[in-house]
Amino acid sequence: MDAPRLLVLIFILLVLFASPDTQTPSPSQQHHLDRLVLQERHALALLAGSRFGDLNAAENSWVNVTGLRKQDGYAWGMLPEVQERARQQANAIVEAWQRSLQHDGPTIDAGNIENTNQTLPGPKADQPMPLYRNVTGIVHGHWVRSKLADGAKAPVLNLTTLAPRVTYTTEKYSRNITGIEGVLRVRLDEKKSELLLADTSVREITAELTVEDEFSSGDGWVMTLHGVHYPQDGSIVLTTTGRRFAGIFTLPHFTLSEKSFAAARQILNGSLDTTIKRQETSSETNALSPWSSSPQSASDLFLPTPHCEYIMYLQQHPIDVGITEVEPIETELRDPTGRLDLPSPHMAMSALIFSPDCGFVLESKGPPDFAPQHGQHLQGPKMETYIRSSRRAILAFAVLVCAELSLLLRQMREASTPSTRSRISFYTIAIMAMGDGFVCMSFLVISIILDAAFLPLVATAFVSFLSVSFFGMKFLMDIWTVQAPERVERRRQQERGDGSMNNAAAILAPAQNAVITSASLDTLPLPATATRAASPNPPPAVLTQTEGSPGDNQNSTDAQPNTETTPTNTARRELSALYTRFYLLLLVLLFLTLYSTSWPSLFRTVYVRLLSMSYLSFYIPQIYRNIIRNCRKALQWRFVVGQAALRVLPMAYLYLYRENVLFVERDSNWMIALCGWSWFQVWILISQELFGPRFFVPGVCSKWIPAAYDYHPILREEDEETGASFPIGFTQAATSSPDAADSPSSSNNILVSRIGEGSGKGKKLFDCAICMQCLEVPIVPRDAGSGNTGTATTGIGVGVKDLVFSRRAYMVTP
Repeated sequence: MDAPRLLVLIFILLVLFASPDTQTPSPSQQHHLDRLVLQERHALALLAGSRFGDLNAAENSWVNVTGLRKQDGYAWGMLPEVQERARQQANAIVEAWQRSLQHDGPTIDAGNIENTNQTLPGPKADQPMPLYRNVTGIVHGHWVRSKLADGAKAPVLNLTTLAPRVTYTTEKYSRNITGIEGVLRVRLDEKKSELLLADTSVREITAELTVEDEFSSGDGWVMTLHGVHYPQDGSIVLTTTGRRFAGIFTLPHFTLSEKSFAAARQILNGSLDTTIKRQETSSETNALSPWSSSPQSASDLFLPTPHCEYIMYLQQHPIDVGITEVEPIETELRDPTGRLDLPSPHMAMSALIFSPDCGFVLESKGPPDFAPQHGQHLQGPKMETYIRSSRRAILAFAVLVCAELSLLLRQMREASTPSTRSRISFYTIAIMAMGDGFVCMSFLVISIILDAAFLPLVATAFVSFLSVSFFGMKFLMDIWTVQAPERVERRRQQERGDGSMNNAAAILAPAQNAVITSASLDTLPLPATATRAASPNPPPAVLTQTEGSPGDNQNSTDAQPNTETTPTNTARRELSALYTRFYLLLLVLLFLTLYSTSWPSLFRTVYVRLLSMSYLSFYIPQIYRNIIRNCRKALQWRFVVGQAALRVLPMAYLYLYRENVLFVERDSNWMIALCGWSWFQVWILISQELFGPRFFVPGVCSKWIPAAYDYHPILREEDEETGASFPIGFTQAATSSPDAADSPSSSNNILVSRIGEGSGKGKKLFDCAICMQCLEVPIVPRDAGSGNTGTATTGIGVGVKDLVFSRRAYMVTP
């Protein structure tokens, strides 16, 4: 497809997907909307005339709305016990606050509430608690199944009676929590209520609740709840609304006191009437369910399934500041002026969740029922603090990406020669580039969802894009091009059916312990510029009738165009395939990761850990290449250590920092395993540099790796007679006549005469044939195993440093 046509197609797709859905309701949907408005008007009229205590199952008192009737079968008999439990949580917080004032101690912390069976009255007992008036933010923690539902009779529901006009696709209830404990996250939104009501005694609030247990898939069950917030005492009552449960229209009946009932009824009478009027005049399909608990799920309209309804009680804990500092803190968070002296403590809340149709009760995990180290109820930042922390984390990650890019550029300048590039593993750099590309794609997706951090996300994605597209891929192409002959040779071996790498290496490479003496100097290969003698009996050239003579072939070649594949075309085709495979694998990895968010918690955790462990294994291919090629010094130490540290830091932030922006559970054991695995690879590379690339390969496995010549052997004195592993200059000078020392033609007469001698035991002098200098190197004496050398080093006359480290100072060529 031509480039202009492709751009036009992409533009059309973007317009189609980005255009808002303003479809007007169909005639059937309009009829359903009219019937729904009539039901809502009826429920609103009942709410206006209701009183506190009208819903009382013990006294056979019911409310004539969906879900609160006797024949509906809901477990309203448990509601008084749930309300009493919510009062106990609120009283425990108030009493603990009063006790802290009596002792003139610091303000209470959510995680240090102890048993509060007695109240200690005092002169400061009536002082109001320091509470946030606006609780817009995110709190998260753990929940446990409450004992209130133990022994209670499970409710029996008749779906046909509750929703006669709805045909459910299944009778299995969703959102049914069957686990014993799990994770709870609540996202509170109170911004709209400030514009609706000037009275601060009660406000409307919306919450997105996420409940996860060991049996739920993805992030768990996600639902939307609507309710009211009482800023003076910090209590919040929320409920879901659906076809089988008129939750928001009956919410005042779930409050804890007559005063709170009256306040909730007053605000809901006005807000619900306004929303119903908007429904009547709206022409959009989303007006069908303005209070739906699944507003983002289109299947709830077309393929309805029964789900559990929720009633949630939240009680805010006092924050650790003075009562006079709360309002300035909230003002600074809402309209920042740059004040640094005002802290922004996190919110803390106790939670109690009751499902009247599924019959279970959940509580937040924390004191006084649980120790603080086991749980501290629900804690989290206000939304302004969360957005600020997210921006800082993204900018810090951008700095890490820039540091990784700087190290990559230094390594590219260092690896500017073909010999250096041939030692670098292609897959090591590819894994690093794959990680940068994954970050780029992920940040671009998140920037579409999170508008508040759009600029930092896009900037970090751009830096990652530069790292992977311009520099990482260029480095990969350079390495791929240099290592092309190796792939050609492997392909030829496969075509010949020779699967043994040892045999091929034995033919091409000289033996490690080859004996090179002065008598065998004439058998060395001639230089490349030397004239080679012709073979005495050259094989005859047999030509077929179709081939003709060489002159005929030359003329025919000149007459016909060259249609053979050139090396340039082959290289271009390989690089094109390299680009395609890289980005295709990146897209597959991204979509697989997005799909894994819908998996159960156990499988998702296993996938994330395998992915992180594989990502931090980028030095494994380099270690393997060092072994196969018997080479060292492929990467700079600055690059090796820096990349290992920089790529571990983001995971350390997620697994060690409790207040991370992704709400990842702290797991220090797994983080220790990741750090240990990463630094284990670094130490393997260091060991290969010091002791040799194959020092840890056992002898049994040596037959599966190609033979390689050792340029830094340990010299032994018993090899002096044979010349094995000894330099050419040593054996030649050692067998020369004594008169050679008196020859005036040599400028280094004294040193040449002392060839073979040393300054001490375990030292020998050698004449280097390249630099024309005499070098003193360590050598293992003949009596190394006798143990009478008199040295306190290794018992063989030479120290460990001389045997292992000093042998890198010389090189014995084949």
